[in-house]
Amino acid sequence: MEVRLREKLERLVEDLTHRFSQRDREEIRKAITAMIKVRDIPVSPLNPAGGYHPVLVLKKRFGGLEKEVRVSLVDLSVLTKYNLPGWRREVVFFLDRDVVYVDLIGGVETLFIGEPHLLAQIRDSLARILQQMRYKPREFVLFYDQIYMDFGGKYIFLELRGSDLRLNLVNLNLSEASRILGEAIPYMDSAFGNKNDEFYKLLFVYSSETSGTFQWFFDRYIFPRLNPEQREFLDEMHDYRNFVSLLYSYVSRLNKDRLGSEIGIRIIRRANPNRPLEIGIAFTNRGIEVKRYPGTTTISFMV
Repeated sequence: MEVRLREKLERLVEDLTHRFSQRDREEIRKAITAMIKVRDIPVSPLNPAGGYHPVLVLKKRFGGLEKEVRVSLVDLSVLTKYNLPGWRREVVFFLDRDVVYVDLIGGVETLFIGEPHLLAQIRDSLARILQQMRYKPREFVLFYDQIYMDFGGKYIFLELRGSDLRLNLVNLNLSEASRILGEAIPYMDSAFGNKNDEFYKLLFVYSSETSGTFQWFFDRYIFPRLNPEQREFLDEMHDYRNFVSLLYSYVSRLNKDRLGSEIGIRIIRRANPNRPLEIGIAFTNRGIEVKRYPGTTTISFMV
């Protein structure tokens, strides 16, 4: 931390100590220092690049009264109703409940910020995910229900809320993330219920790494969702598994890092060219959807 920033931090800690109590000094310092680290993560909601002024709300209960003070994480100064930014994003830290500490998860240094019980749950989930990953990050940040994996300026972001999972990538393309996470991708798919569209794109990219994983993906996510007409087309094929292998040979050539929200497949039979099989594989926040007619054709071939 540069000298000028350290001096501003110390002045702010001194001011806040007088507003709360002398016993809160170290907790205040740790909370602000940790929030500055979260602020500097590109994908963080506290990053000012998102267009919002990040504000830390420190709270503590004194008897029957609850005291709160707002702090600018940009200027490192106390905010009042007269200088409170209009476009702001606030995060609340309870000095008498929340914690900040550093520990190891699977040998990776991890910064913990938040309510202890929630952090314990997230820690268990993260440990299981880490066991399946091919490569470890430089460090983790657990920020309440959010996980930031740092791979040297490249980030994988996970938000875990109950059985729901949301994934985002920063400075990482889908194929890189697939190589990093490896078996953790199908594990997360089975361990969590609702996922976002970015996760399902990543799941598709992971499945396209080998013919075997694509067969697993097709059997689990595509075939059960086909309509009767699409199933009839496949039933008429001489060898269903050879067909999936052929489809994989085209899928493997796709530019996985430029995936849109849908992959359109059009398959023409020489015996009946007027009745092609069309499948739309759409990645949504509700899961993988299979459509009768794709919006655009990504893959087209004849059998």
